[in-house]
Amino acid sequence: MKYVTDDSTTFWAIGPGSSVLAKHAEYCGKEVEMVIPFEGINSGELTVKLVLKEWQFSDGSNNSLDNISHLYSQQSLNGSSNIQSTTGRKLIVTVVEGKDLIAKDRSGKCDPYVKLYYGKALHKTRTIPHAMNPVWNQKFEFDEVGGGEYLKIKCYSEDTFGDDNIGSARVNLEGLVEGSLRDVWVPLEKVNSGELRLTIEAVRDDNQDGSRGAMSGSTNGWIELVVIEGRDLIAADLRGTSDPYVRVQYGNVKKRTKVMYKTLNPQWNQTLEFTDDGSPLVLHVKDHNALLPTSSIGDCIVEYKGLLPNETADKWIPLQGVKRGEIHIQITRKVPELQKKSSLDSNSSVLSKANQISVQMRQILTKFQIQLKDGDLEGLSLILNDIESLEDAQEDYMLQLETEKLLMLEKINMLGEEIKTSPSHSRKYVN
Repeated sequence: MKYVTDDSTTFWAIGPGSSVLAKHAEYCGKEVEMVIPFEGINSGELTVKLVLKEWQFSDGSNNSLDNISHLYSQQSLNGSSNIQSTTGRKLIVTVVEGKDLIAKDRSGKCDPYVKLYYGKALHKTRTIPHAMNPVWNQKFEFDEVGGGEYLKIKCYSEDTFGDDNIGSARVNLEGLVEGSLRDVWVPLEKVNSGELRLTIEAVRDDNQDGSRGAMSGSTNGWIELVVIEGRDLIAADLRGTSDPYVRVQYGNVKKRTKVMYKTLNPQWNQTLEFTDDGSPLVLHVKDHNALLPTSSIGDCIVEYKGLLPNETADKWIPLQGVKRGEIHIQITRKVPELQKKSSLDSNSSVLSKANQISVQMRQILTKFQIQLKDGDLEGLSLILNDIESLEDAQEDYMLQLETEKLLMLEKINMLGEEIKTSPSHSRKYVN
Protein backbone atom coordinates (compact mmCIF):
# COMPACT_ATOMS: atom_id res chain seq x y z
CA MET A 1 0.00 0.00 0.00
CA LYS A 2 1.12 3.57 -0.60
CA TYR A 3 0.32 6.92 1.00
CA VAL A 4 -0.99 9.57 -1.41
CA THR A 5 -0.41 13.28 -0.81
CA ASP A 6 -4.15 14.02 -0.65
CA ASP A 7 -4.30 11.81 2.50
CA SER A 8 -5.75 8.87 0.59
CA THR A 9 -4.26 5.39 0.16
CA THR A 10 -3.52 3.15 -2.83
CA PHE A 11 -3.51 -0.63 -2.36
CA TRP A 12 -1.91 -2.70 -5.09
CA ALA A 13 -1.15 -6.34 -5.89
CA ILE A 14 0.29 -8.48 -8.69
CA GLY A 15 -2.41 -9.39 -11.21
CA PRO A 16 -2.62 -11.88 -14.09
CA GLY A 17 0.50 -12.00 -16.26
CA SER A 18 2.46 -9.82 -13.82
CA SER A 19 0.05 -6.94 -14.37
CA VAL A 20 -0.75 -4.56 -11.53
CA LEU A 21 -4.04 -4.45 -9.68
CA ALA A 22 -4.80 -1.28 -7.72
CA LYS A 23 -7.59 0.05 -5.52
CA HIS A 24 -7.93 3.55 -4.13
CA ALA A 25 -9.25 4.39 -0.64
CA GLU A 26 -10.19 8.07 -0.30
CA TYR A 27 -9.68 8.18 3.46
CA CYS A 28 -8.61 6.09 6.46
CA GLY A 29 -11.32 3.64 7.44
CA LYS A 30 -12.76 3.19 3.95
CA GLU A 31 -12.91 -0.49 3.05
CA VAL A 32 -11.78 -1.65 -0.40
CA GLU A 33 -12.24 -5.08 -1.96
CA MET A 34 -9.69 -6.71 -4.27
CA VAL A 35 -9.83 -9.95 -6.27
CA ILE A 36 -6.30 -11.37 -6.50
CA PRO A 37 -5.26 -14.41 -8.60
CA PHE A 38 -3.23 -17.23 -7.07
CA GLU A 39 0.35 -17.50 -8.25
CA GLY A 40 1.76 -20.46 -10.21
CA ILE A 41 -1.54 -22.02 -11.27
CA ASN A 42 -3.96 -21.47 -14.15
CA SER A 43 -7.04 -20.62 -12.13
CA GLY A 44 -8.21 -19.55 -8.73
CA GLU A 45 -8.75 -16.17 -7.10
CA LEU A 46 -8.77 -14.78 -3.59
CA THR A 47 -11.11 -11.98 -2.56
CA VAL A 48 -9.78 -9.75 0.23
CA LYS A 49 -11.16 -6.71 2.00
CA LEU A 50 -8.66 -4.13 3.22
CA VAL A 51 -9.09 -1.27 5.70
CA LEU A 52 -6.32 1.12 6.70
CA LYS A 53 -6.86 2.43 10.23
CA GLU A 54 -4.12 5.04 10.51
CA TRP A 55 -1.13 6.65 8.83
CA GLN A 56 1.41 8.07 11.27
CA PHE A 57 4.33 10.15 10.03
CA SER A 58 7.80 10.94 11.32
CA ASP A 59 7.00 14.66 11.64
CA GLY A 60 4.43 13.83 14.34
CA SER A 61 1.35 14.25 12.13
CA ASN A 62 -1.10 11.47 11.49
CA ASN A 63 -4.25 10.57 9.62
CA SER A 64 -6.54 8.16 11.46
CA LEU A 65 -9.87 6.36 11.35
CA ASP A 66 -10.99 7.43 14.80
CA ASN A 67 -10.10 10.09 17.29
CA ILE A 68 -6.85 8.60 18.57
CA SER A 69 -4.58 11.34 17.22
CA HIS A 70 -4.79 13.08 20.60
CA LEU A 71 -3.41 9.97 22.30
CA TYR A 72 -0.40 9.84 19.99
CA SER A 73 0.30 13.57 20.20
CA GLN A 74 0.08 13.45 24.00
CA GLN A 75 2.40 10.43 24.04
CA SER A 76 4.87 12.32 21.83
CA LEU A 77 4.70 15.38 24.10
CA ASN A 78 5.23 13.31 27.23
CA GLY A 79 8.13 11.46 25.65
CA SER A 80 9.96 14.65 24.67
CA SER A 81 9.30 16.52 27.90
CA ASN A 82 10.80 13.72 30.00
CA ILE A 83 13.73 13.19 27.72
CA GLN A 84 16.26 13.34 30.56
CA SER A 85 14.74 10.39 32.47
CA THR A 86 16.74 7.29 31.57
CA THR A 87 15.58 3.75 32.34
CA GLY A 88 18.98 2.21 33.07
CA ARG A 89 19.02 0.26 29.78
CA LYS A 90 20.91 0.63 26.51
CA LEU A 91 19.30 0.38 23.11
CA ILE A 92 21.45 -1.32 20.49
CA VAL A 93 20.26 -0.18 17.04
CA THR A 94 21.88 -1.67 13.93
CA VAL A 95 21.24 -0.02 10.56
CA VAL A 96 21.48 -3.15 8.43
CA GLU A 97 20.53 -2.22 4.86
CA GLY A 98 18.26 -0.26 2.55
CA LYS A 99 16.06 -1.27 -0.35
CA ASP A 100 14.69 0.56 -3.42
CA LEU A 101 15.88 4.01 -2.34
CA ILE A 102 14.96 6.81 -4.74
CA ALA A 103 17.55 8.10 -7.22
CA LYS A 104 18.91 11.61 -6.83
CA ASP A 105 21.83 12.03 -9.25
CA ARG A 106 22.05 12.02 -13.06
CA SER A 107 23.30 8.43 -13.17
CA GLY A 108 20.06 7.22 -11.61
CA LYS A 109 21.76 6.36 -8.32
CA CYS A 110 22.08 7.90 -4.89
CA ASP A 111 24.82 8.11 -2.25
CA PRO A 112 22.81 7.27 0.86
CA TYR A 113 23.51 7.66 4.54
CA VAL A 114 21.21 7.54 7.58
CA LYS A 115 20.84 9.76 10.63
CA LEU A 116 19.29 8.37 13.83
CA TYR A 117 17.77 10.71 16.43
CA TYR A 118 16.78 9.45 19.87
CA GLY A 119 16.45 11.63 22.96
CA LYS A 120 19.28 14.12 22.65
CA ALA A 121 21.60 11.71 20.83
CA LEU A 122 22.38 11.77 17.12
CA HIS A 123 24.24 9.08 15.18
CA LYS A 124 25.13 8.94 11.51
CA THR A 125 26.09 6.02 9.26
CA ARG A 126 28.81 6.13 6.64
CA THR A 127 27.88 7.05 3.06
CA ILE A 128 27.53 4.21 0.53
CA PRO A 129 28.34 5.58 -2.96
CA HIS A 130 26.07 4.85 -5.95
CA ALA A 131 23.74 2.41 -4.20
CA MET A 132 19.98 2.01 -4.39
CA ASN A 133 20.15 -1.04 -2.08
CA PRO A 134 22.95 -0.10 0.34
CA VAL A 135 24.33 -2.33 3.09
CA TRP A 136 25.67 -0.59 6.22
CA ASN A 137 25.63 -3.11 9.08
CA GLN A 138 26.52 -0.31 11.51
CA LYS A 139 25.68 -0.58 15.19
CA PHE A 140 24.86 2.35 17.51
CA GLU A 141 24.08 2.64 21.22
CA PHE A 142 21.55 4.93 22.89
CA ASP A 143 20.60 5.43 26.55
CA GLU A 144 16.94 4.39 26.73
CA VAL A 145 14.60 7.14 27.93
CA GLY A 146 11.10 6.69 29.31
CA GLY A 147 7.83 8.19 28.19
CA GLY A 148 7.33 6.67 24.74
CA GLU A 149 10.18 8.41 22.90
CA TYR A 150 10.41 7.44 19.23
CA LEU A 151 13.52 6.61 17.22
CA LYS A 152 13.55 9.15 14.40
CA ILE A 153 15.19 8.20 11.11
CA LYS A 154 16.26 10.51 8.27
CA CYS A 155 17.81 9.17 5.08
CA TYR A 156 19.88 11.44 2.83
CA SER A 157 21.77 11.23 -0.45
CA GLU A 158 25.12 12.96 -0.11
CA ASP A 159 25.75 15.78 -2.59
CA THR A 160 28.46 18.40 -2.94
CA PHE A 161 26.00 21.29 -3.00
CA GLY A 162 23.66 20.12 -0.25
CA ASP A 163 22.46 16.67 0.72
CA ASP A 164 19.04 15.56 -0.55
CA ASN A 165 16.38 14.16 1.75
CA ILE A 166 15.28 10.75 0.42
CA GLY A 167 12.85 9.78 3.16
CA SER A 168 12.21 9.72 6.89
CA ALA A 169 10.37 7.57 9.40
CA ARG A 170 10.04 6.89 13.10
CA VAL A 171 9.94 3.65 15.06
CA ASN A 172 7.94 2.93 18.21
CA LEU A 173 10.35 1.51 20.82
CA GLU A 174 7.74 0.78 23.49
CA GLY A 175 7.71 -2.67 25.05
CA LEU A 176 11.21 -3.87 24.15
CA VAL A 177 11.97 -7.02 26.12
CA GLU A 178 15.56 -7.64 27.20
CA GLY A 179 17.17 -10.46 25.27
CA SER A 180 14.68 -10.27 22.38
CA LEU A 181 15.94 -8.89 19.05
CA ARG A 182 13.43 -6.88 17.00
CA ASP A 183 14.16 -7.11 13.25
CA VAL A 184 12.06 -4.66 11.19
CA TRP A 185 11.80 -3.22 7.70
CA VAL A 186 10.77 0.44 8.04
CA PRO A 187 9.14 2.09 5.00
CA LEU A 188 10.33 5.64 4.32
CA GLU A 189 7.49 8.14 4.34
CA LYS A 190 6.24 10.63 1.75
CA VAL A 191 8.53 9.28 -0.98
CA ASN A 192 7.73 6.97 -3.88
CA SER A 193 9.84 4.07 -2.63
CA GLY A 194 12.46 3.04 -0.09
CA GLU A 195 12.78 0.93 3.05
CA LEU A 196 15.40 0.56 5.76
CA ARG A 197 16.09 -2.60 7.74
CA LEU A 198 16.93 -2.16 11.43
CA THR A 199 17.57 -4.53 14.31
CA ILE A 200 16.80 -3.20 17.79
CA GLU A 201 17.70 -4.73 21.14
CA ALA A 202 17.39 -3.53 24.74
CA VAL A 203 20.13 -4.54 27.20
CA ARG A 204 20.62 -3.74 30.87
CA ASP A 205 23.33 -1.15 31.48
CA ASP A 206 24.95 -2.24 34.74
CA ASN A 207 26.88 1.02 35.01
CA GLN A 208 23.67 3.07 35.14
CA ASP A 209 21.73 1.26 37.85
CA GLY A 210 22.43 3.95 40.42
CA SER A 211 21.65 6.94 38.20
CA ARG A 212 18.17 6.57 36.76
CA GLY A 213 16.94 9.97 37.78
CA ALA A 214 15.03 11.26 40.74
CA MET A 215 11.86 9.41 39.79
CA SER A 216 13.34 5.88 39.57
CA GLY A 217 12.88 4.94 43.23
CA SER A 218 9.89 4.96 45.50
CA THR A 219 7.76 8.11 45.63
CA ASN A 220 5.70 6.93 48.65
CA GLY A 221 2.83 6.44 46.21
CA TRP A 222 1.49 3.76 43.92
CA ILE A 223 1.27 2.76 40.28
CA GLU A 224 -2.22 2.83 38.75
CA LEU A 225 -2.42 0.72 35.59
CA VAL A 226 -5.57 0.69 33.46
CA VAL A 227 -5.59 -2.24 31.02
CA ILE A 228 -8.02 -0.89 28.43
CA GLU A 229 -8.03 -3.10 25.36
CA GLY A 230 -6.10 -5.12 22.82
CA ARG A 231 -6.26 -5.19 19.04
CA ASP A 232 -5.24 -7.52 16.22
CA LEU A 233 -4.10 -10.26 18.62
CA ILE A 234 -3.00 -13.61 17.20
CA ALA A 235 -5.48 -16.48 17.15
CA ALA A 236 -4.52 -19.18 19.65
CA ASP A 237 -7.55 -21.43 19.10
CA LEU A 238 -8.36 -23.64 16.12
CA ARG A 239 -11.56 -21.70 15.53
CA GLY A 240 -9.50 -18.59 14.69
CA THR A 241 -10.06 -16.64 17.91
CA SER A 242 -8.54 -16.38 21.39
CA ASP A 243 -9.74 -16.09 24.98
CA PRO A 244 -7.29 -13.41 26.09
CA TYR A 245 -6.46 -12.08 29.51
CA VAL A 246 -3.49 -10.10 30.84
CA ARG A 247 -1.21 -11.21 33.67
CA VAL A 248 0.66 -8.23 35.13
CA GLN A 249 3.91 -8.72 37.02
CA TYR A 250 5.34 -5.87 39.09
CA GLY A 251 8.41 -7.02 40.99
CA ASN A 252 7.21 -10.02 43.02
CA VAL A 253 3.53 -9.01 42.79
CA LYS A 254 1.28 -10.65 40.17
CA LYS A 255 -2.25 -9.63 39.19
CA ARG A 256 -4.49 -10.47 36.25
CA THR A 257 -7.50 -9.20 34.32
CA LYS A 258 -10.70 -11.06 33.54
CA VAL A 259 -10.87 -13.37 30.51
CA MET A 260 -12.54 -12.06 27.35
CA TYR A 261 -13.86 -14.99 25.32
CA LYS A 262 -13.69 -15.56 21.55
CA THR A 263 -12.14 -12.27 20.47
CA LEU A 264 -8.95 -10.88 18.94
CA ASN A 265 -9.88 -7.32 19.99
CA PRO A 266 -10.68 -7.63 23.72
CA GLN A 267 -12.03 -4.84 25.92
CA TRP A 268 -10.90 -5.25 29.55
CA ASN A 269 -11.12 -1.73 31.05
CA GLN A 270 -9.68 -2.91 34.38
CA THR A 271 -7.67 -0.89 36.88
CA LEU A 272 -4.82 -2.53 38.80
CA GLU A 273 -2.72 -0.85 41.51
CA PHE A 274 0.78 -1.56 42.85
CA THR A 275 2.88 0.06 45.57
CA ASP A 276 5.50 2.12 43.72
CA ASP A 277 8.95 0.65 44.34
CA GLY A 278 10.51 1.24 40.92
CA SER A 279 10.22 -2.40 39.79
CA PRO A 280 9.88 -3.34 36.10
CA LEU A 281 6.25 -3.56 34.94
CA VAL A 282 5.71 -6.49 32.57
CA LEU A 283 2.47 -7.50 30.84
CA HIS A 284 1.92 -11.09 29.67
CA VAL A 285 -1.06 -11.56 27.34
CA LYS A 286 -2.34 -15.14 27.63
CA ASP A 287 -4.97 -17.31 25.97
CA HIS A 288 -7.18 -18.99 28.58
CA ASN A 289 -7.74 -22.73 28.25
CA ALA A 290 -9.80 -24.70 30.74
CA LEU A 291 -8.22 -28.08 29.95
CA LEU A 292 -4.79 -27.45 28.40
CA PRO A 293 -2.02 -25.14 29.66
CA THR A 294 -2.45 -21.47 28.76
CA SER A 295 -0.50 -20.23 25.75
CA SER A 296 1.28 -16.89 25.31
CA ILE A 297 -0.01 -14.41 22.75
CA GLY A 298 2.57 -11.72 23.49
CA ASP A 299 4.49 -9.80 26.15
CA CYS A 300 5.56 -6.20 26.65
CA ILE A 301 7.22 -3.89 29.16
CA VAL A 302 5.52 -0.67 30.28
CA GLU A 303 7.93 2.21 30.83
CA TYR A 304 6.71 4.54 33.58
CA LYS A 305 9.80 5.84 35.40
CA GLY A 306 9.91 9.13 33.49
CA LEU A 307 6.38 10.12 34.53
CA LEU A 308 5.92 13.19 36.68
CA PRO A 309 3.88 12.82 39.91
CA ASN A 310 0.19 12.22 39.09
CA GLU A 311 0.88 12.39 35.34
CA THR A 312 -0.97 9.87 33.13
CA ALA A 313 0.49 8.31 29.99
CA ASP A 314 -1.79 6.75 27.38
CA LYS A 315 -0.03 4.20 25.16
CA TRP A 316 -0.53 1.56 22.50
CA ILE A 317 2.32 -0.93 23.02
CA PRO A 318 3.27 -3.56 20.40
CA LEU A 319 3.50 -7.10 21.77
CA GLN A 320 6.80 -8.95 21.58
CA GLY A 321 7.42 -12.58 20.66
CA VAL A 322 4.46 -12.72 18.26
CA LYS A 323 3.83 -11.58 14.69
CA ARG A 324 1.23 -8.96 15.56
CA GLY A 325 -0.91 -7.48 18.31
CA GLU A 326 -0.97 -4.35 20.47
CA ILE A 327 -2.28 -3.54 23.92
CA HIS A 328 -3.76 -0.21 25.02
CA ILE A 329 -3.01 0.95 28.57
CA GLN A 330 -3.05 4.05 30.73
CA ILE A 331 -0.52 4.38 33.54
CA THR A 332 -0.29 6.96 36.31
CA ARG A 333 2.38 7.41 38.94
CA LYS A 334 0.15 8.37 41.85
CA VAL A 335 1.53 10.56 44.63
CA PRO A 336 -0.77 11.46 47.59
CA GLU A 337 0.12 15.14 47.51
CA LEU A 338 2.20 17.09 45.07
CA GLN A 339 5.22 18.51 46.85
CA LYS A 340 5.05 22.30 46.93
CA LYS A 341 8.61 22.93 45.91
CA SER A 342 9.81 25.97 44.05
CA SER A 343 10.08 25.79 40.29
CA LEU A 344 12.93 28.33 40.21
CA ASP A 345 15.49 25.62 39.45
CA SER A 346 13.39 24.35 36.57
CA ASN A 347 12.87 27.87 35.19
CA SER A 348 16.57 28.68 35.42
CA SER A 349 17.34 25.44 33.61
CA VAL A 350 14.95 26.37 30.79
CA LEU A 351 16.45 29.86 30.48
CA SER A 352 19.95 28.40 30.47
CA LYS A 353 18.97 26.09 27.63
CA ALA A 354 17.50 28.99 25.64
CA ASN A 355 20.73 30.98 26.04
CA GLN A 356 22.79 27.94 25.05
CA ILE A 357 20.82 27.46 21.81
CA SER A 358 21.18 31.17 21.01
CA VAL A 359 24.96 31.12 21.58
CA GLN A 360 25.38 27.96 19.50
CA MET A 361 23.41 29.49 16.62
CA ARG A 362 25.61 32.60 16.63
CA GLN A 363 28.74 30.45 16.64
CA ILE A 364 27.46 28.34 13.73
CA LEU A 365 26.59 31.45 11.69
CA THR A 366 30.09 32.84 12.29
CA LYS A 367 31.64 29.56 11.10
CA PHE A 368 29.33 29.56 8.08
CA GLN A 369 30.50 33.03 7.00
CA ILE A 370 34.16 31.99 7.33
CA GLN A 371 33.69 28.75 5.35
CA LEU A 372 31.69 30.62 2.70
CA LYS A 373 34.54 33.07 2.17
CA ASP A 374 37.09 30.25 1.92
CA GLY A 375 34.89 28.25 -0.45
CA ASP A 376 35.23 25.15 1.74
CA LEU A 377 32.32 22.98 0.50
CA GLU A 378 33.06 20.12 2.89
CA GLY A 379 33.09 22.50 5.83
CA LEU A 380 29.79 24.02 4.70
CA SER A 381 28.23 20.54 4.55
CA LEU A 382 29.30 19.83 8.15
CA ILE A 383 27.86 23.17 9.27
CA LEU A 384 24.52 22.30 7.66
CA ASN A 385 24.51 19.08 9.72
CA ASP A 386 25.17 21.15 12.87
CA ILE A 387 22.22 23.41 12.00
CA GLU A 388 19.94 20.36 11.63
CA SER A 389 21.00 19.05 15.04
CA LEU A 390 20.38 22.47 16.57
CA GLU A 391 16.91 22.58 15.00
CA ASP A 392 16.09 19.27 16.72
CA ALA A 393 17.36 20.66 20.04
CA GLN A 394 15.20 23.75 19.53
CA GLU A 395 12.15 21.54 18.89
CA ASP A 396 12.80 19.68 22.16
CA TYR A 397 13.14 23.04 23.93
CA MET A 398 9.77 24.25 22.62
CA LEU A 399 8.11 21.03 23.83
CA GLN A 400 9.72 21.53 27.23
CA LEU A 401 8.35 25.09 27.37
CA GLU A 402 4.87 23.79 26.55
CA THR A 403 5.13 21.23 29.33
CA GLU A 404 6.29 23.90 31.82
CA LYS A 405 3.30 25.99 30.80
CA LEU A 406 0.86 23.12 31.45
CA LEU A 407 2.41 22.40 34.85
CA MET A 408 2.23 26.08 35.80
CA LEU A 409 -1.45 26.27 34.80
CA GLU A 410 -2.15 23.17 36.91
CA LYS A 411 -0.46 24.78 39.92
CA ILE A 412 -2.44 28.00 39.40
CA ASN A 413 -5.71 26.02 39.31
CA MET A 414 -4.76 24.14 42.50
CA LEU A 415 -3.93 27.43 44.22
CA GLY A 416 -7.28 28.86 43.13
CA GLU A 417 -9.12 25.89 44.62
CA GLU A 418 -7.21 26.29 47.90
CA ILE A 419 -8.16 29.98 48.08
CA LYS A 420 -11.84 29.20 47.46
CA THR A 421 -11.99 26.60 50.24
CA SER A 422 -9.89 28.45 52.85
CA PRO A 423 -11.71 29.71 56.02
CA SER A 424 -10.44 33.27 55.62
CA HIS A 425 -11.91 33.41 52.12
CA SER A 426 -15.30 32.23 53.43
CA ARG A 427 -15.36 34.78 56.30
CA LYS A 428 -14.66 37.61 53.87
CA TYR A 429 -17.93 36.97 52.05
CA VAL A 430 -19.94 36.29 55.25
CA ASN A 431 -19.06 39.68 56.61
